[in-house]
Amino acid sequence: MKIKLILGLILSVAFTIANSQTVEELYSSRNYQELIKFADKSEELTKDQLYCVGYAFFQLENDTKAIEMYDKAIAKGLDDDYIYLYKGLSLRYDKQYDKAIENFKLAINRNPKGQKNHTELGNTFYLQSQYDSALTYFYKARALEFELGDPYLKIPSIYHIKENYNKALEEYRISASLINKKDPIYLELLKSIGLLEYTVFKNYENSIKAYSEMVSLEQDNYDLYPKLIKAYYANENYSKGDSLFQLMKIQYEKGALSEEYQKYGSVAIDEFEWKEQKAVTYRYFKEAEETLDIMYKIYLLSKDGKSVDRTLMTEKTLQLEEDGAKHLLCEREKSGVHHTYPYGWSTDDIDYPSLKKSAILVFNKKMEPAASSNFGVKEKKKKKKRKNR
Repeated sequence: MKIKLILGLILSVAFTIANSQTVEELYSSRNYQELIKFADKSEELTKDQLYCVGYAFFQLENDTKAIEMYDKAIAKGLDDDYIYLYKGLSLRYDKQYDKAIENFKLAINRNPKGQKNHTELGNTFYLQSQYDSALTYFYKARALEFELGDPYLKIPSIYHIKENYNKALEEYRISASLINKKDPIYLELLKSIGLLEYTVFKNYENSIKAYSEMVSLEQDNYDLYPKLIKAYYANENYSKGDSLFQLMKIQYEKGALSEEYQKYGSVAIDEFEWKEQKAVTYRYFKEAEETLDIMYKIYLLSKDGKSVDRTLMTEKTLQLEEDGAKHLLCEREKSGVHHTYPYGWSTDDIDYPSLKKSAILVFNKKMEPAASSNFGVKEKKKKKKRKNR
Protein backbone atom coordinates (compact mmCIF):
# COMPACT_ATOMS: atom_id res chain seq x y z
CA MET A 1 0.00 0.00 0.00
CA LYS A 2 2.84 2.36 0.93
CA ILE A 3 4.58 1.56 -2.36
CA LYS A 4 1.44 2.50 -4.31
CA LEU A 5 1.12 5.77 -2.37
CA ILE A 6 4.77 6.65 -2.96
CA LEU A 7 4.49 5.81 -6.68
CA GLY A 8 1.37 7.92 -6.97
CA LEU A 9 3.10 10.82 -5.23
CA ILE A 10 6.10 10.58 -7.57
CA LEU A 11 3.85 10.59 -10.64
CA SER A 12 1.87 13.54 -9.27
CA VAL A 13 5.05 15.55 -8.65
CA ALA A 14 6.40 14.69 -12.12
CA PHE A 15 3.11 15.79 -13.71
CA THR A 16 3.16 19.06 -11.76
CA ILE A 17 6.77 19.77 -12.76
CA ALA A 18 6.02 19.06 -16.45
CA ASN A 19 3.00 21.34 -16.40
CA SER A 20 4.84 24.06 -14.48
CA GLN A 21 7.14 24.56 -17.47
CA THR A 22 6.28 27.61 -19.51
CA VAL A 23 5.49 27.66 -23.22
CA GLU A 24 8.82 29.35 -23.82
CA GLU A 25 10.75 26.70 -21.87
CA LEU A 26 9.05 23.85 -23.71
CA TYR A 27 9.69 25.57 -27.05
CA SER A 28 13.34 26.11 -26.17
CA SER A 29 13.76 22.44 -25.17
CA ARG A 30 11.81 21.25 -28.24
CA ASN A 31 9.34 19.36 -26.08
CA TYR A 32 6.62 19.55 -28.71
CA GLN A 33 4.38 16.83 -27.29
CA GLU A 34 4.00 18.77 -24.03
CA LEU A 35 3.83 22.10 -25.81
CA ILE A 36 0.74 21.26 -27.88
CA LYS A 37 -1.21 20.66 -24.65
CA PHE A 38 -1.38 24.44 -24.33
CA ALA A 39 -3.65 24.55 -27.39
CA ASP A 40 -6.61 24.01 -25.07
CA LYS A 41 -5.67 27.26 -23.30
CA SER A 42 -5.10 29.26 -26.48
CA GLU A 43 -7.28 32.17 -25.32
CA GLU A 44 -4.92 32.73 -22.40
CA LEU A 45 -1.77 32.70 -24.52
CA THR A 46 0.10 35.66 -25.96
CA LYS A 47 0.65 36.03 -29.69
CA ASP A 48 4.23 34.74 -29.36
CA GLN A 49 3.12 31.76 -27.28
CA LEU A 50 0.48 30.90 -29.88
CA TYR A 51 3.20 30.88 -32.53
CA CYS A 52 5.25 28.49 -30.37
CA VAL A 53 2.31 26.10 -30.04
CA GLY A 54 1.66 26.35 -33.79
CA TYR A 55 5.30 25.57 -34.49
CA ALA A 56 5.04 22.51 -32.23
CA PHE A 57 2.07 21.23 -34.25
CA PHE A 58 4.07 21.92 -37.42
CA GLN A 59 6.99 19.83 -36.16
CA LEU A 60 4.56 17.02 -35.28
CA GLU A 61 3.14 17.25 -38.84
CA ASN A 62 -0.31 18.39 -37.77
CA ASP A 63 -0.59 21.27 -40.24
CA THR A 64 -4.30 21.88 -39.70
CA LYS A 65 -3.76 22.66 -36.01
CA ALA A 66 -0.58 24.58 -36.82
CA ILE A 67 -2.50 26.89 -39.17
CA GLU A 68 -5.21 27.33 -36.53
CA MET A 69 -2.64 28.47 -33.95
CA TYR A 70 -0.86 30.74 -36.45
CA ASP A 71 -4.16 32.42 -37.34
CA LYS A 72 -4.87 33.06 -33.65
CA ALA A 73 -1.39 34.55 -33.26
CA ILE A 74 -1.97 36.83 -36.26
CA ALA A 75 -5.38 37.83 -34.89
CA LYS A 76 -3.64 38.88 -31.66
CA GLY A 77 -1.27 41.12 -33.59
CA LEU A 78 1.74 39.01 -34.58
CA ASP A 79 2.81 40.45 -37.94
CA ASP A 80 6.46 39.43 -38.37
CA ASP A 81 7.64 37.63 -41.48
CA TYR A 82 8.23 34.29 -39.75
CA ILE A 83 4.57 33.76 -38.84
CA TYR A 84 3.60 34.04 -42.52
CA LEU A 85 6.61 31.91 -43.53
CA TYR A 86 5.58 29.02 -41.30
CA LYS A 87 1.90 29.40 -42.04
CA GLY A 88 2.85 29.22 -45.72
CA LEU A 89 4.83 26.04 -45.11
CA SER A 90 1.90 24.36 -43.36
CA LEU A 91 -0.44 25.42 -46.14
CA ARG A 92 1.97 24.02 -48.72
CA TYR A 93 2.25 20.69 -46.92
CA ASP A 94 -1.54 20.70 -46.90
CA LYS A 95 -1.38 21.27 -50.69
CA GLN A 96 -3.14 24.65 -50.43
CA TYR A 97 -0.65 26.16 -52.85
CA ASP A 98 -2.42 29.41 -53.69
CA LYS A 99 -2.86 30.33 -50.03
CA ALA A 100 0.74 29.29 -49.35
CA ILE A 101 1.94 31.65 -52.09
CA GLU A 102 -0.08 34.50 -50.56
CA ASN A 103 1.55 33.96 -47.17
CA PHE A 104 5.07 33.69 -48.55
CA LYS A 105 4.53 36.97 -50.36
CA LEU A 106 3.38 38.52 -47.07
CA ALA A 107 6.57 37.23 -45.46
CA ILE A 108 8.66 38.80 -48.24
CA ASN A 109 6.75 42.06 -47.82
CA ARG A 110 7.58 42.09 -44.10
CA ASN A 111 11.23 41.10 -44.67
CA PRO A 112 12.51 41.48 -48.26
CA LYS A 113 16.02 40.43 -47.20
CA GLY A 114 14.92 37.14 -45.69
CA GLN A 115 16.39 34.47 -47.94
CA LYS A 116 14.06 31.76 -46.57
CA ASN A 117 11.01 33.78 -47.61
CA HIS A 118 12.10 33.95 -51.25
CA THR A 119 13.35 30.36 -51.20
CA GLU A 120 10.12 28.83 -49.93
CA LEU A 121 8.05 30.82 -52.41
CA GLY A 122 10.35 29.52 -55.14
CA ASN A 123 9.97 25.98 -53.78
CA THR A 124 6.18 26.27 -53.95
CA PHE A 125 6.30 27.15 -57.64
CA TYR A 126 8.93 24.44 -58.19
CA LEU A 127 6.66 21.78 -56.65
CA GLN A 128 3.99 22.74 -59.19
CA SER A 129 6.49 22.63 -62.08
CA GLN A 130 6.05 26.38 -62.59
CA TYR A 131 9.75 26.70 -63.26
CA ASP A 132 9.93 30.24 -64.65
CA SER A 133 8.21 31.66 -61.56
CA ALA A 134 10.39 29.48 -59.34
CA LEU A 135 13.55 30.80 -61.01
CA THR A 136 12.51 34.39 -60.34
CA TYR A 137 12.50 33.83 -56.58
CA PHE A 138 15.42 31.40 -56.48
CA TYR A 139 17.65 33.94 -58.20
CA LYS A 140 16.61 36.58 -55.65
CA ALA A 141 17.24 34.11 -52.83
CA ARG A 142 20.70 33.12 -54.09
CA ALA A 143 21.71 36.78 -54.11
CA LEU A 144 20.76 37.23 -50.44
CA GLU A 145 22.64 36.23 -47.31
CA PHE A 146 22.73 32.42 -47.03
CA GLU A 147 20.06 30.66 -44.97
CA LEU A 148 19.05 27.67 -47.10
CA GLY A 149 20.95 25.83 -49.82
CA ASP A 150 17.88 25.11 -51.96
CA PRO A 151 18.23 27.98 -54.49
CA TYR A 152 21.87 27.10 -55.15
CA LEU A 153 20.84 23.63 -56.30
CA LYS A 154 17.36 24.35 -57.69
CA ILE A 155 18.43 27.05 -60.18
CA PRO A 156 20.73 24.73 -62.18
CA SER A 157 18.38 21.78 -61.59
CA ILE A 158 15.58 23.59 -63.42
CA TYR A 159 17.78 24.09 -66.49
CA HIS A 160 18.84 20.45 -66.15
CA ILE A 161 15.17 19.37 -66.15
CA LYS A 162 14.58 21.53 -69.21
CA GLU A 163 17.56 19.80 -70.88
CA ASN A 164 19.36 23.13 -71.28
CA TYR A 165 22.58 21.40 -70.28
CA ASN A 166 25.00 24.21 -71.07
CA LYS A 167 23.08 26.65 -68.90
CA ALA A 168 22.63 24.01 -66.21
CA LEU A 169 26.39 23.36 -66.04
CA GLU A 170 27.09 27.10 -65.95
CA GLU A 171 24.68 27.57 -63.04
CA TYR A 172 25.98 24.54 -61.15
CA ARG A 173 29.44 26.09 -61.31
CA ILE A 174 28.19 29.55 -60.27
CA SER A 175 26.37 28.04 -57.27
CA ALA A 176 29.44 26.01 -56.33
CA SER A 177 31.53 29.18 -56.35
CA LEU A 178 29.06 31.00 -54.08
CA ILE A 179 27.97 28.46 -51.49
CA ASN A 180 29.86 27.53 -48.34
CA LYS A 181 31.78 24.33 -49.09
CA LYS A 182 30.78 22.91 -45.72
CA ASP A 183 27.10 22.93 -46.67
CA PRO A 184 25.75 19.52 -47.83
CA ILE A 185 24.40 21.16 -50.99
CA TYR A 186 27.99 21.75 -52.14
CA LEU A 187 28.46 18.00 -52.37
CA GLU A 188 25.28 17.72 -54.47
CA LEU A 189 26.55 20.45 -56.79
CA LEU A 190 29.83 18.59 -57.35
CA LYS A 191 27.89 15.39 -58.01
CA SER A 192 25.72 17.13 -60.61
CA ILE A 193 28.71 18.79 -62.29
CA GLY A 194 30.48 15.43 -62.48
CA LEU A 195 27.36 13.76 -63.89
CA LEU A 196 26.80 16.33 -66.64
CA GLU A 197 30.46 16.34 -67.65
CA TYR A 198 30.44 12.54 -67.74
CA THR A 199 27.11 11.79 -69.43
CA VAL A 200 26.39 14.82 -71.64
CA PHE A 201 29.65 16.57 -72.45
CA LYS A 202 31.93 13.50 -72.26
CA ASN A 203 34.56 15.72 -70.66
CA TYR A 204 35.98 13.04 -68.42
CA GLU A 205 38.82 15.21 -67.09
CA ASN A 206 36.30 17.71 -65.72
CA SER A 207 34.13 14.89 -64.42
CA ILE A 208 37.13 13.41 -62.59
CA LYS A 209 37.94 16.82 -61.12
CA ALA A 210 34.42 17.26 -59.71
CA TYR A 211 34.10 13.69 -58.45
CA SER A 212 37.62 13.76 -56.93
CA GLU A 213 36.75 16.82 -54.87
CA MET A 214 33.46 15.18 -53.88
CA VAL A 215 35.28 12.05 -52.64
CA SER A 216 37.94 14.11 -50.85
CA LEU A 217 35.19 15.80 -48.81
CA GLU A 218 33.71 12.47 -47.70
CA GLN A 219 36.50 9.92 -47.96
CA ASP A 220 34.62 7.38 -45.84
CA ASN A 221 31.51 7.54 -48.02
CA TYR A 222 32.29 4.61 -50.32
CA ASP A 223 28.96 5.00 -52.14
CA LEU A 224 30.57 7.98 -53.90
CA TYR A 225 33.58 6.04 -55.19
CA PRO A 226 31.90 4.26 -58.17
CA LYS A 227 31.18 7.59 -59.88
CA LEU A 228 34.86 8.49 -59.80
CA ILE A 229 35.90 4.95 -60.79
CA LYS A 230 33.70 5.11 -63.92
CA ALA A 231 35.06 8.56 -64.79
CA TYR A 232 38.63 7.25 -64.56
CA TYR A 233 37.76 4.22 -66.70
CA ALA A 234 36.00 6.40 -69.29
CA ASN A 235 39.18 8.48 -69.44
CA GLU A 236 41.20 5.23 -69.81
CA ASN A 237 43.04 5.91 -66.56
CA TYR A 238 42.55 2.34 -65.38
CA SER A 239 45.23 2.34 -62.68
CA LYS A 240 43.51 5.20 -60.83
CA GLY A 241 40.15 3.48 -61.12
CA ASP A 242 41.65 0.20 -59.91
CA SER A 243 43.20 1.87 -56.86
CA LEU A 244 39.75 3.11 -55.80
CA PHE A 245 38.28 -0.33 -56.48
CA GLN A 246 40.89 -1.85 -54.16
CA LEU A 247 39.89 0.56 -51.39
CA MET A 248 36.27 -0.54 -51.79
CA LYS A 249 37.38 -4.17 -51.82
CA ILE A 250 39.11 -3.75 -48.44
CA GLN A 251 35.91 -2.32 -46.97
CA TYR A 252 33.89 -5.14 -48.54
CA GLU A 253 36.10 -7.72 -46.84
CA LYS A 254 35.50 -5.91 -43.54
CA GLY A 255 31.74 -5.94 -44.21
CA ALA A 256 31.77 -2.14 -44.05
CA LEU A 257 30.22 -1.20 -47.42
CA SER A 258 26.56 -0.24 -47.75
CA GLU A 259 23.96 -3.00 -47.88
CA GLU A 260 23.69 -3.10 -51.70
CA TYR A 261 27.44 -3.57 -52.28
CA GLN A 262 27.74 -6.15 -49.53
CA LYS A 263 24.77 -8.07 -50.90
CA TYR A 264 25.83 -8.22 -54.55
CA GLY A 265 29.58 -8.15 -53.99
CA SER A 266 30.32 -6.10 -57.10
CA VAL A 267 30.50 -2.53 -58.37
CA ALA A 268 29.97 -0.89 -61.77
CA ILE A 269 33.36 0.27 -62.99
CA ASP A 270 32.66 1.26 -66.60
CA GLU A 271 29.95 2.20 -69.09
CA PHE A 272 30.35 2.29 -72.85
CA GLU A 273 28.14 2.61 -75.89
CA TRP A 274 27.59 -0.01 -78.58
CA LYS A 275 25.25 0.89 -81.45
CA GLU A 276 23.07 3.19 -79.32
CA GLN A 277 22.95 0.66 -76.50
CA LYS A 278 24.67 1.02 -73.16
CA ALA A 279 26.95 -1.67 -71.79
CA VAL A 280 27.77 -1.68 -68.08
CA THR A 281 30.75 -3.54 -66.63
CA TYR A 282 30.71 -4.86 -63.06
CA ARG A 283 33.76 -6.10 -61.19
CA TYR A 284 33.47 -8.51 -58.27
CA PHE A 285 35.21 -7.90 -54.94
CA LYS A 286 35.67 -11.59 -54.16
CA GLU A 287 38.67 -13.31 -55.71
CA ALA A 288 37.93 -15.94 -58.35
CA GLU A 289 39.28 -19.06 -56.61
CA GLU A 290 37.04 -21.88 -57.81
CA THR A 291 36.21 -23.06 -61.32
CA LEU A 292 33.40 -20.91 -62.87
CA ASP A 293 34.01 -18.08 -60.39
CA ILE A 294 33.38 -14.70 -62.02
CA MET A 295 35.61 -11.60 -61.91
CA TYR A 296 33.79 -9.39 -64.42
CA LYS A 297 30.28 -9.17 -65.88
CA ILE A 298 29.24 -7.02 -68.82
CA TYR A 299 25.54 -6.31 -69.28
CA LEU A 300 24.36 -5.04 -72.66
CA LEU A 301 21.18 -3.12 -71.95
CA SER A 302 18.21 -2.79 -74.27
CA LYS A 303 17.88 0.49 -76.19
CA ASP A 304 15.39 1.84 -73.65
CA GLY A 305 17.73 0.79 -70.83
CA LYS A 306 14.98 -1.08 -69.02
CA SER A 307 16.20 -4.64 -69.54
CA VAL A 308 19.32 -6.70 -70.24
CA ASP A 309 19.80 -8.02 -73.79
CA ARG A 310 23.03 -9.95 -73.24
CA THR A 311 25.30 -10.95 -70.36
CA LEU A 312 28.99 -11.66 -70.81
CA MET A 313 31.35 -12.69 -68.03
CA THR A 314 34.80 -13.99 -67.28
CA GLU A 315 34.86 -17.46 -65.74
CA LYS A 316 37.76 -19.19 -64.06
CA THR A 317 38.77 -22.46 -65.75
CA LEU A 318 41.27 -25.27 -65.22
CA GLN A 319 44.65 -24.00 -66.37
CA LEU A 320 46.08 -27.02 -68.20
CA GLU A 321 49.33 -25.34 -69.23
CA GLU A 322 51.43 -22.66 -67.58
CA ASP A 323 50.66 -20.13 -70.30
CA GLY A 324 47.17 -21.48 -70.95
CA ALA A 325 43.93 -19.71 -70.18
CA LYS A 326 43.07 -19.23 -66.52
CA HIS A 327 39.95 -17.17 -67.21
CA LEU A 328 37.69 -17.44 -70.27
CA LEU A 329 35.18 -15.08 -71.84
CA CYS A 330 31.70 -16.61 -71.57
CA GLU A 331 28.07 -15.71 -72.10
CA ARG A 332 24.84 -16.91 -70.60
CA GLU A 333 21.66 -16.35 -72.58
CA LYS A 334 18.31 -15.62 -70.97
CA SER A 335 17.25 -19.17 -71.89
CA GLY A 336 20.13 -20.55 -69.83
CA VAL A 337 22.31 -21.58 -72.79
CA HIS A 338 25.99 -21.08 -71.97
CA HIS A 339 28.65 -20.07 -74.52
CA THR A 340 32.41 -20.20 -74.17
CA TYR A 341 34.43 -17.96 -76.50
CA PRO A 342 37.96 -18.58 -77.77
CA TYR A 343 39.35 -15.70 -75.73
CA GLY A 344 41.02 -15.87 -72.34
CA TRP A 345 43.64 -14.62 -69.89
CA SER A 346 46.51 -16.61 -68.46
CA THR A 347 46.72 -14.69 -65.14
CA ASP A 348 44.31 -13.31 -62.54
CA ASP A 349 45.29 -9.82 -63.63
CA ILE A 350 42.72 -9.49 -66.40
CA ASP A 351 43.54 -6.59 -68.70
CA TYR A 352 40.31 -4.60 -68.85
CA PRO A 353 40.85 -2.96 -72.28
CA SER A 354 41.23 -6.44 -73.79
CA LEU A 355 38.02 -7.58 -72.05
CA LYS A 356 36.12 -4.60 -73.41
CA LYS A 357 37.55 -5.16 -76.89
CA SER A 358 36.57 -8.85 -76.84
CA ALA A 359 33.03 -7.98 -75.70
CA ILE A 360 32.62 -5.60 -78.63
CA LEU A 361 33.85 -8.33 -81.00
CA VAL A 362 31.13 -10.63 -79.62
CA PHE A 363 28.45 -7.94 -79.96
CA ASN A 364 29.57 -7.31 -83.55
CA LYS A 365 29.41 -11.06 -84.25
CA LYS A 366 33.08 -11.07 -85.12
CA MET A 367 33.79 -13.71 -82.52
CA GLU A 368 31.80 -16.94 -82.41
CA PRO A 369 31.55 -19.34 -79.44
CA ALA A 370 34.10 -22.15 -79.31
CA ALA A 371 31.62 -24.27 -77.32
CA SER A 372 28.02 -24.04 -76.20
CA SER A 373 25.99 -25.91 -73.63
CA ASN A 374 22.33 -26.00 -72.68
CA PHE A 375 22.89 -28.27 -69.70
CA GLY A 376 21.04 -25.90 -67.40
CA VAL A 377 18.00 -25.91 -69.68
CA LYS A 378 17.89 -29.70 -69.79
CA GLU A 379 18.14 -29.91 -66.02
CA LYS A 380 15.21 -27.53 -65.61
CA LYS A 381 13.08 -29.57 -68.02
CA LYS A 382 14.03 -32.79 -66.26
CA LYS A 383 13.06 -31.40 -62.87
CA LYS A 384 9.77 -30.13 -64.22
CA LYS A 385 9.04 -33.55 -65.76
CA ARG A 386 9.70 -35.32 -62.47
CA LYS A 387 7.47 -32.95 -60.62
CA ASN A 388 4.57 -33.71 -63.00
CA ARG A 389 4.82 -37.51 -62.56
